[in-house]
Amino acid sequence: MRMKTLAAGMVALTLTACGASGPQYLVETPASDLRVRARVPTMVVRTVSLPSYAADEAIAFQAEDGSVQMMNKGLWADEPERATTLAITRHLNTMTSAKVAPDPWPLPQPAIGVLDIRVETFIATRQRTFRMSGQYFLGSETPDPIVPDDLDKDPIERPAPLSDKARNFDLQIPLTGPGPGPIATAQAAALKSLAEAIARDMAR
Repeated sequence: MRMKTLAAGMVALTLTACGASGPQYLVETPASDLRVRARVPTMVVRTVSLPSYAADEAIAFQAEDGSVQMMNKGLWADEPERATTLAITRHLNTMTSAKVAPDPWPLPQPAIGVLDIRVETFIATRQRTFRMSGQYFLGSETPDPIVPDDLDKDPIERPAPLSDKARNFDLQIPLTGPGPGPIATAQAAALKSLAEAIARDMAR
């Protein structure tokens, strides 16, 4: 009985490994012509929060009945949350005047601004679009007040260079065809559009 159990377990492991194989797809984000001067010199991007189905290496899609399913062939080449975070970071570094890096912050001086993106929907839909929706949050630390030479006067408060912002987003990019390749292309376009919206907010 024990030998049969072990054999069944080995078969299950083999089938699982076979199911996880397949070509791997990169999300190669297109360049943007947008250039803005950011209100902060530095910005840290916290790891993008994705739905559980989108954080998996398997490629998810919405079936005709509305259910979320995984493609039999094809995997993401990188961990989706990491890849999405790095794509947004790369875009903002190019689009804005700020030095932008992912969390954990790698530079000696702490970042002035912070960006937090929380995605609710991140999937190829049954309407033949790639939909990305959720919220993002922007803000910066309030500088220390200016202490006047005259100690009888109150310190002068200074506003935060980048005011707190909380934005909703809902992007839908048409799919050019079936399969993982068009999904990766549409996902890249959605990330570019989101980064452009954030870059404009960083300049306000």
